[in-house]
Amino acid sequence: MSAPQTNIEKQKRRHRGPLVGMIVVVIAVGLGYLWWVGYEVAESNPPQGSQTQIDGRTGEQVPPDGSVTGTTTGTTPETVAPPAQPAQQSSPGVPVQNVDPLTPADVPAVDPVPESAPAN
Repeated sequence: MSAPQTNIEKQKRRHRGPLVGMIVVVIAVGLGYLWWVGYEVAESNPPQGSQTQIDGRTGEQVPPDGSVTGTTTGTTPETVAPPAQPAQQSSPGVPVQNVDPLTPADVPAVDPVPESAPAN
């Protein structure tokens, strides 16, 4: 069943206001969301230790730019050896893992399994 009186121009005029209102609301919500995300980012705490990092291999402090600085005893700056080349990968796509074998000192002591109590 169709509408008895279809006046397209009259329907365009009647729907223009609600459509513009819905578009304005969607834009306002989007701008509010962007403002909120920007506010949260600006007010967040930076990661701890972001200015000074410790090199795990040497224990020296590494500035944020990634260059390693060490203590110097003379007037010439300390030279840093280039990092060692990783071992040849046995299978491509799998990262090389250098794992130290466990020693008896690394394995925690475990109590023996208690014997079950006799049934009555």
